[in-house]
Amino acid sequence: MLRLYADFNSGGSPGHDARWLLRVGPDLRDLDEVANQLGLFPGMAVTVFYKEELGDLREEFEVSAVLEEHKEGVRWRALPDLSTKRDLG
Repeated sequence: MLRLYADFNSGGSPGHDARWLLRVGPDLRDLDEVANQLGLFPGMAVTVFYKEELGDLREEFEVSAVLEEHKEGVRWRALPDLSTKRDLG
């Protein structure tokens, strides 16, 4: 399953709106830039993860999500299912 970095500070209200700052790979490339190479499609199941370190504080988790395709703005967005949250930190 494709694993994407998602900035959980992007998007609307948690659990209701898609996240749009998605990155992929070790160099965290913008998902829209490599979407054709990855064969993305609407409804595709993915795993999205978030990682942030601020001094001694660390937050890292992943959740299951579904990709959405949009015609305007950021093309690919992920709608996370927060009930599947798994803490990794």
